[in-house]
Amino acid sequence: MNTIRRRITRKSMVTAIGILTAGALLTLAAALPVQSLARSAKQDHSAHAQEMKAPQTAQEHRERAEQYTKKAAEYRKEAETHKKMLADHSKTVARNPKDTGENAYIKKMRLHCEKYIKAAESLAQEADEMAKYHTMRAKEMEGK
Repeated sequence: MNTIRRRITRKSMVTAIGILTAGALLTLAAALPVQSLARSAKQDHSAHAQEMKAPQTAQEHRERAEQYTKKAAEYRKEAETHKKMLADHSKTVARNPKDTGENAYIKKMRLHCEKYIKAAESLAQEADEMAKYHTMRAKEMEGK
């Protein structure tokens, strides 16, 4: 009886130590990428802030308008890519004919794509508005 109790105790201790070690390693592994992402995002933002300066001339406003027009097109392309991805993904996932509800995998992908599409379309609209603004400012500065 005592031997069995010792085995169980040792076995549970080894399991507990293993679980704690795995948890600590997972926490450490999760923290490292987050720190490096935060650092790189901060560096990217500061580099971007140095590159971006307020346009001073009509030509600079026209150039900025062109940049925003290109960004809007890129955002729309990303939205279209996600629309296509969603349609393609729905066709490839196996379905159980007895299930009347939406497949969980399709639902997860649908929600992701819809959210991404909405965000990309919103960014495209914002970029279009900024392109219009900079075009208007360029014309104003030229006296048109």
